[in-house]
Amino acid sequence: MNVSSTDDDRQAVSEATEFLVLLLDDPENASLHMKIQRWRKADTAHDAAWRSMVDVWHLTGDIGPVLLPLEKASISPARSPVFTPRRVVAVASALCAVGFAFVFRNDIRLAVLSDYRTGTAENRMIELPDGSTATLGARSAIALHYTSGQRQINVLAGEVFFNVRHDVIHPFVVQAGQMTARDIGTRFDVNKSDARIDVAVNEGCIGLDYGNQGAMTERHMRAGDRVSIDVRSGAVAQFHVNPAEIGSWQEKRLTVSDATVQSVVENLRRYYPGFIVVYGSGLDTIHVAGSYDLTDIPGALKAVAAPAHVAIREIGSRVLLVGAKPS
Repeated sequence: MNVSSTDDDRQAVSEATEFLVLLLDDPENASLHMKIQRWRKADTAHDAAWRSMVDVWHLTGDIGPVLLPLEKASISPARSPVFTPRRVVAVASALCAVGFAFVFRNDIRLAVLSDYRTGTAENRMIELPDGSTATLGARSAIALHYTSGQRQINVLAGEVFFNVRHDVIHPFVVQAGQMTARDIGTRFDVNKSDARIDVAVNEGCIGLDYGNQGAMTERHMRAGDRVSIDVRSGAVAQFHVNPAEIGSWQEKRLTVSDATVQSVVENLRRYYPGFIVVYGSGLDTIHVAGSYDLTDIPGALKAVAAPAHVAIREIGSRVLLVGAKPS
């Protein structure tokens, strides 16, 4: 099972999931079976991702030749599979993509480090010691570090909307990774994921700094300004959006005017009490606009998919598969 957060492991799981989706449509395709076998032999990470699916499949009490270990796998289309492909996708791809061990380990880490956190589909407003407020979106966590000279909040995970009581003597500072936002009297939003940190100002002004080897000096952001920072590359992009859409999730609707499908899916994932499995590539280059209901995640994903040439598969009541449609 995928218990590592490395890029190689994530890529291997994504590719393994994509292969399973292809098998869902054509389970007796001999050339596809051969392609999967070559892929597994090309890299130990590939085979590990596939074997994790075997382990999960064994728990169901059945096994089909497609999921046998590499050295025994059959690629003959004449042999009828005894497994149900939808069941493979529902159980194996979801568990592998999310990585239960990694999720549990991350939950334990947040429980230890955070002062406040939220669960799936839970929004919560916290009144801070100075009278400011922090509204935590789903699956979010913060830690407070108040001293005699400074009010500091660390965003450990997820999305938080701050409504700050300005105090020139005691600066209000928010940190998320290497990003620091200094309040100059404002309402603003911070969204932190493994891949990206987004900061957007609803009202007022903040000073923003990203401490990535001096790549960014403090810049002032005003109402409607949004900055997106790629954690891995350090690349910084700045946009201007309608201030009204910033923090819209507090009303159980996610409103975006120009966002990638990947970023929308990441946000929706925190509100879904199951698994949203992304496979393939390209979702970070497709842009969408709309207002999506956070109380109906399958419906919201279908609304995202409709204009974006994105495929959505709903498996049972707990698994959603998201990937680019074949051209």
